[in-house]
Amino acid sequence: MSAPRVLLLARAGAARDNAASALNAAGAQVAAVLDPLTVSEADLRAPAATAVMVMLDPQVEAALEAFDAFFDDPSLTVLYEEAELAAKRDGWEAARWTRHLAAKLQGHSDVLPPSPAEQGLKQELEALTLQMAKLEPEPPAILPDAGNTLAVVIIAGGVGGPDAVRQLLADLPEEFPRPILLRQPIGGGQYDRLVRQMQRATSLRVELAQLGEVPQRGVVSILPDGIDLGEVEGKPKFVTVEGEPQFPALKAADSAVLLLSGAALALVDLALTVRLRGGLAFGQAKENCFDPAASLALVARGGEARSLSVMAHQLRERWPN
Repeated sequence: MSAPRVLLLARAGAARDNAASALNAAGAQVAAVLDPLTVSEADLRAPAATAVMVMLDPQVEAALEAFDAFFDDPSLTVLYEEAELAAKRDGWEAARWTRHLAAKLQGHSDVLPPSPAEQGLKQELEALTLQMAKLEPEPPAILPDAGNTLAVVIIAGGVGGPDAVRQLLADLPEEFPRPILLRQPIGGGQYDRLVRQMQRATSLRVELAQLGEVPQRGVVSILPDGIDLGEVEGKPKFVTVEGEPQFPALKAADSAVLLLSGAALALVDLALTVRLRGGLAFGQAKENCFDPAASLALVARGGEARSLSVMAHQLRERWPN
């Protein structure tokens, strides 16, 4: 198998250096390294890359808007990374990142780096995750399914999650008949950038959730910190919350909860409740999943894991246009 040709788009600095090193270590061929603030679309196409890695910061994010036609190429694999986080990766985190890139670019599932007791440590970590998952916590306080609840699709991610979210949303039709709520924590709280990133990946409308608004069908509402789906005057609306959202106004019997890479373990209870009431609840399959802890916990308690493509298929099948 020939090495994938990757175009690296990044401003000069530690993030660019770390990304180039990680790509080389992952077996990729770095076709070119370009600063997106100083190039044309012709410059981007010249290396004939099969994949692009973008190191995101506010200036790069703004510059990308001029290259929508380039990024819309369906044959191009696009990977986004936060420059601030990439600049800080070293040691085990850098090694895990390298494995994750190799899995994305070369299509295998080996995303964990070696350690002093590689297999034993991996098994111990998975066993601990499963043991914790079997503990019986308090069930989430979800309202009974009634007029003050709403049927939605909840997508939860974290570390390694944005790429998975983009892939999932890209497989959903523009007329998808359910509101989609995305909880993807972002360091620094720059959720407006996440809105723009996700909008490039999907034909669905992507918005930032606003207090007091009702989620709309066919719209992806990104939940910033402190926002939940609750009841206001008998209607399901976006409300304030301390900590992570618990979605008390969720209509469990006709909703879906999808736990992607890095999803909060606290949402496993919610997923199980939805599953038991007749909704859809899946964790992301371990293959190509950067952080499967929530998915492993869901499976350990009787849930199921699915690939991203199968998740999208089941959503389309459950709620056709």
